[in-house]
Amino acid sequence: MKTLKTVFVALSILITSSAFAATTGTPETVTKEITALLDHPSFLVTQESTVMVEFILNRDNEVVVLSVDCDDAAVRNFINERLDRKVLDSKLQQGKVFTLPVKFMSKD
Repeated sequence: MKTLKTVFVALSILITSSAFAATTGTPETVTKEITALLDHPSFLVTQESTVMVEFILNRDNEVVVLSVDCDDAAVRNFINERLDRKVLDSKLQQGKVFTLPVKFMSKD
């Protein structure tokens, strides 16, 4: 179980690092913030899946979710509830569209 969590964190850092390569905040800091916001989903993850999330930051440094590429309403609602209008401590370029791959993994 610990190995699975370690692999998940490593993959998250790797994926988010490439997604935020042109930001003013460090990718590790942004990854930690977003991972913390999306930790402990309110639904049961039965299979691995990757969801693409597009968002921007407004002038108040709040995340504004533009789209969630997923057919599952529970996943879309979860991501919107956890990310939309949340203020990030890390400074990213405001008004730029960021695409973030979010990977859900079963804890079995």
